[in-house]
Amino acid sequence: MLDKIRAWFKNSVTILWARIQVVAGAGVAAAFALLQNPDVTGALQSALQPKFIPYYVIAIGLVTELARRRTVTKLTDEENKVVG
Repeated sequence: MLDKIRAWFKNSVTILWARIQVVAGAGVAAAFALLQNPDVTGALQSALQPKFIPYYVIAIGLVTELARRRTVTKLTDEENKVVG
């Protein structure tokens, strides 16, 4: 079962992370469209204030780099030459 899941992501954490971002983006878009309740809207607006965006970007960048380093490490040998 785990092999089937890994195959779906082509054994790449980078692809997994990209798909998580797509699903999260679609979920947030759906939430904004479906949740017109003023209480929920206020809570979301307080969490998504412009002052927090740099921190979100930094966190996303760090996760992306970690995922990419994991993939690059698997594809290079001791001399950093691509082997795959």
